[in-house]
Amino acid sequence: MNLKKLKRLLENDNHDYREKLKLLMSDPIFTPRFELSLKEQRNLAFTRLQKLFRSGMVDLHDFETDHRRIFALHDICGLIDGSLATKLTVQLNLFSGTVLKFGNRERWQRLREQANRLEAVGCFALTELGYGNNAVAMETEAVYNHSLKCFVINTPSTLAQKYWITNGYCHAHWAVVFAQLKVKGQSQGVHGFLVRIRNEDLSPVEGVTIQDMGMKMGLNGVDNARLWFEQVMVPRDNLLDAFSTIDDEGNFHSKVEGKRNRFLKMADQLLSGRLCIASMMMAATKMSLLIALRYSQKRKAVGTDGESSWPLLNFELQRRALIPLLARTYALSFALNRAKNEFSFVENSREQIINCCAMKALVTWHAEHTVSVCRERCGGQGYLAANMFAEFLAGAHAGETAEGDNSVLMQKVAKELLSGISSVDLLRMKSKQYIGFKASKLTKTEEVLRLLHKREDILKAHLALKMQKASRGGKEEGFRVWMMEESETVQGLAKAYGEHFALQSFLNILQEGGDDPVLAKLAQLFAFQCLEDNLTLFWEQGLITRSLAKSVHMQVSKLSAELVPYVSYLLDGFNIPEYLIHAPIARDFIVFNQCQNDNQGETYQFSAGKGTMPEILSRPQLSYSI
Repeated sequence: MNLKKLKRLLENDNHDYREKLKLLMSDPIFTPRFELSLKEQRNLAFTRLQKLFRSGMVDLHDFETDHRRIFALHDICGLIDGSLATKLTVQLNLFSGTVLKFGNRERWQRLREQANRLEAVGCFALTELGYGNNAVAMETEAVYNHSLKCFVINTPSTLAQKYWITNGYCHAHWAVVFAQLKVKGQSQGVHGFLVRIRNEDLSPVEGVTIQDMGMKMGLNGVDNARLWFEQVMVPRDNLLDAFSTIDDEGNFHSKVEGKRNRFLKMADQLLSGRLCIASMMMAATKMSLLIALRYSQKRKAVGTDGESSWPLLNFELQRRALIPLLARTYALSFALNRAKNEFSFVENSREQIINCCAMKALVTWHAEHTVSVCRERCGGQGYLAANMFAEFLAGAHAGETAEGDNSVLMQKVAKELLSGISSVDLLRMKSKQYIGFKASKLTKTEEVLRLLHKREDILKAHLALKMQKASRGGKEEGFRVWMMEESETVQGLAKAYGEHFALQSFLNILQEGGDDPVLAKLAQLFAFQCLEDNLTLFWEQGLITRSLAKSVHMQVSKLSAELVPYVSYLLDGFNIPEYLIHAPIARDFIVFNQCQNDNQGETYQFSAGKGTMPEILSRPQLSYSI
């Protein structure tokens, strides 16, 4: 396969748009800067966000035409700055996207236009200190006052404060606030309200208290806040009323039955948000691998002649650590692209929910693991901030728990998988007809795919039968078994589904894109890596023979070695232009370090655009003005 085709396969969509975004990111404002104060980091992230919105390449209405343009935007921003990408996804997806989807079209047209130009900055006030994974039980109240034709929003306790609110501390004028709606003394469940939290001069609105979350382990360009509301009055029209309304007589009406269903409907934008997070984390993963593998190709260590003559990637220790990560990155990229395509062109379905949740979890977990391994395999060079791993790692940790803790999302995946099981399926599971397979050889990737499918079937059957039995004991017994006894199976089933989905997506690409021996070998490596990580299950269930189990480790090592000559080709497939690669160890790190020695005491950035000499870092005076 030629390189151009490989790049297009990996990037999937909106190719011209992506190239324009990359060119925009060549502006010096996007060059990494270090040794900034907390205030300077926040100013820089917001200035970058302004640059992005003023470029004309951000459009809220892409949600109505092609969601994939939104995801592509996160792909490119994720290569450069996790703080920028995080502020972007809250402004564009969570705040503006929610107003677009649930707000009155005519009433809020001006606000949408302002938000689309970043003239109105918003935040998404869902999470509360005491109600993260159980947001449906939140305490914040919105009580309707019919005589005043307004809602009174109140924070009744410490646990009810809105927590981790991105854009909240410095920049947001507006918040989409989730609260328990009460009308005529009756609770109607969680709804969304547009609440002004700052005046034009950025002072807090009366009754709104805003506090800084403070310094974090990374992504400090993101201004996270805690919010309290004390008798804040909001006009009746500020209810996001796409499915729930209050009439002129003060009566509540809703197209959606049930409080929980109303909450799930209102939180719908989190689904696309999970793909946005996965997109930016996949970008960070690719950049981390590019940095580490390039360094491994150039950095020399002791060879058979006793001299520093062997590139690190020649050593099994190095390639066995990094090449399987490259294979998994390709597999998850193709799976994520498939999930994006489904989300953009298929109406809401159970599979769409499963794939959004599974991909967000698997991609962000993979990002965290990949960045950690890459940092270690680059030794002390990887510990330097200039080589970017620290920021990518902090971003991955943030991604693992943002818009749904990964493990909780995997519970959602498992629950949705069980909901698709019929009574006939249960009978088949009891008779163990779902097994009927034992591998005697593993020469083709399709044979491993079948094994991965059987692993999924086994875990699904075990969990379904357990939960069927537990259901006879009532709701409490079902909760106990699910949460206290079968957590490992729940997580295992969701991961098994995700890896099967990823390998199938990879094989689909090979079938559609023609025969490519390098990609085929990479897919095979990913398949064997999945086997290697779960050998105990395959052996205990009698799905593979003892000799096959022993051969899996050797296959992973063999395939890793065979792929070393093609590393540059596979990295080039990421389509990351040289001018966006700022880490010195991914370029001429010897020249960089020579210049560092010649200029002690100065602070430098590596100028990837010139590729030779670092330049003294000039920190511009940035402003909070919007």
